[in-house]
This record gives sequence, C-alpha cells and structure tokens, in this order.
Amino acid sequence: MNMKKVLCAMLAGATVLSMSAVSVFAQWAYDGDGEVTNDVPNQFSWGGLGASSSFTLDPIRPGSTVYIPLFSTMNDDISAGGIYAISEDITDTDYFKFDLDKDTNGKLVKSITVVDDKKLGDFARTSYLKIQVADTTSTDENKTTGTISFKAKNDLTYYKNKSNQPRSFNGKDSGGTAYKWNKNDEISVKYTMWVSNETVGNDDNPDTGDGVIMKPDANDTNTLIWGDDRAALEFESDDDASKFYAKLSTKSMGDIYTEYGDPADADLWFYDFVGSSTIPSTSRAWLTLGIPWDDNDDYTPDPEACYIYELDADGYLVDVTNKFTYSEDAREIPGWSIQTRTLGTYIVSDTELDVDNSHVDPGETGNGGDAPTTSTPDKNIPNTGSSDMVNVAVMAGVLSLAVAGAVAFRKAK
Repeated sequence: MNMKKVLCAMLAGATVLSMSAVSVFAQWAYDGDGEVTNDVPNQFSWGGLGASSSFTLDPIRPGSTVYIPLFSTMNDDISAGGIYAISEDITDTDYFKFDLDKDTNGKLVKSITVVDDKKLGDFARTSYLKIQVADTTSTDENKTTGTISFKAKNDLTYYKNKSNQPRSFNGKDSGGTAYKWNKNDEISVKYTMWVSNETVGNDDNPDTGDGVIMKPDANDTNTLIWGDDRAALEFESDDDASKFYAKLSTKSMGDIYTEYGDPADADLWFYDFVGSSTIPSTSRAWLTLGIPWDDNDDYTPDPEACYIYELDADGYLVDVTNKFTYSEDAREIPGWSIQTRTLGTYIVSDTELDVDNSHVDPGETGNGGDAPTTSTPDKNIPNTGSSDMVNVAVMAGVLSLAVAGAVAFRKAK
C-alpha cells in the first residue's frame, strides 16, 4: 500500500515537473497581448536559445507578427557555442551582435528582431524573437529558411576596467562554474517557416481581415460568408474548380475619405476583397455586400437610398449603384447584390459622392456588362463661317507680305 502511494507520488511529481517544463517552453508562439497566437496554430519543437539549434513553424500565417521566447527568464544560465553566460547579457547589444541571415524566400520575412524584458503568457519577464512575416495572396504554401545568431563583440575579460560590465563578468553559477566567452564566439539558430494562408471551404465563415484560401467543392453550389454577415459569395463550380484568395478587409481607407467622403460629409463603409481574385464559377457568381451597421446604432441609413462605388485600377471611384440590387431575403444575407466574376473593392456611402464620371466603369469586376458610355471632353472645333474665311484670307495676305512665299494655317484653340 505504501509502495502504491510512493509510486503515485512519484508519478504526480513527474507530471508536475513535465507540466512545469511545458509551461517554461510551451512550444507555442504568442501574439503581442501575450496569448497563444492563431497565426502559428501548431506546436513546434523549441527548447530556447542554447538548448535548441533550430525551430520550424508549420504553418505561419502571412502578414502575422509572433513572438518566440528565447529564455524562461532573464537570469538563465546559457551554454552554447563556447559561450557560458547569463541570458540577459546575450541579448544586450553592448556585448553581443544580433544578426539575421535570410536564405530561401527571404522576402517572406519582413523582419526578425529581439525584444527584451517582455512578459507574455505564463512566462516571467524575458527576451523574445519578434517575427514579422510578409503578406501574400498565394494559394500555395511557401518555405522560407535562414539563420539568426548572437556573436560576442569582445572577450568577457575585455570588460575588466569598463564601467558598463556584463552581469556575467567575474560571476559564477550556483554550482561555482565561472561564466566565460571569447570574442566572435557565437550561438546560432536555424529557422524554417512554412508560410501559408488558412484554407476554408464551402459554407465556411472566415473573419473579416483574415487571409484565407477558398477551396470550392467540385460540381456544387459553394457559399462563403465573411464575418457577421458582412459579405457573402455564392457560386456554382465544376469538377475542376481552383482555389482562390478570399480575404475581405473592412478597414477604412483614409485617402478615400479625404478625397471623397469628407467633402460630402458622408459615412463610408469599405469592402476590400484583397487581391481582386477571379472566382472559379461556371457562371457569374453572386456577391452580396451585407449591412455594415447594427439596428441599434445611433445612425442607420436607409439601405435603399445608399450609393455604391467601386475602386478602379487607377485608384478612382466609379459609381456602380445601378448594378446592385438591395434585398432583405433574395440572397444568403440581407444586403446589396451583384453578379460578378472578380472580387473588387467596394465602398457603400450614405451620400452621393462627387466622382469623375469620365473614368471608365470597371465592367467585368462589376456585373460583367458593357462599360457605360462616358462623356467625351469638349473639343474646340474650327469655325467655318464666311467671316472666318475672310479673316483667314487677310491673315494669309499679311503673312505673305512678311515672309515671301510662306503661308501658315493654324487652328485657333
């Protein structure tokens, strides 16, 4: 009986130790708020700087910023690459140089930097790698690799007579082993990251702002609804329907507000389908822009009196209100609907905006119809009346007297 209790105690102790180790390096990436990030949805093998020589993030989402802990605390003893030091010294740029060497697909990595004295998750205050990944509309996963390193600027003994000495100088660990390093001693870590957008399918409901890849069901009616009924897409696919990028951003566009919204004192709502993807549908798809306000908001425009504009390739707004039809129940969600083959950028306004009607309608990015007839700028046409003919003759005579044999005719503009 006593042996069973002892065994149970040992197992419990082992479990506690195991959980403690996991809590120190939980093998998760964090966001800036200290929460485990969804941008690196899977665990990865990583024991911290000095304990691991590499890590792999598979996958990591494009456009994300994540944090990877380097140590459990700023007081850890780190031994690697000929270096034995207190962790705080290694991330101090007075003593060590941090370097990033990008290898494969380096453009996918915007930056990797070191952030000191940050407290995220269950960690004590420590140092992190801050990894910023570039955004991409690619429907494939892309591998990027490289190496980060910390290289000693001088021997540890160099700081003997310096006022700014490392904590490791003349120090020893709890076991009495002295800290040491020599100039150019280095700790390096290789990284591998598989950058890919999240894949969604028929009847999925991605959040607005999320970079997602839509993988349609073959030979079926496919539906995708963004956010809380902010937009909906319905289309028929064949047996060879391809994936497409399907990110909806609803962020306000400051330049559009400045140029169009503010002069008209208008409220604007934005539907930016990033990448302007072509929909793999057998016929034109139905796109519905959902109602962007709540019924209990202080101000709710009449949806049937709103105006809709599309941003063209040159950055101008084109009035496409007459291409949309408003309905409460005709499509998947209430809103303004249009048939289209391409996802564009749309702005809903409660007020008519002053746009230049001479710009060509995006056409196929709307309902696929012909572009509307646009007004032709006025041109000055030469007069052909008799009085003008006399004037021309007189002018010709005068010129002939000034320059013998030279007669010039010019149209007055």
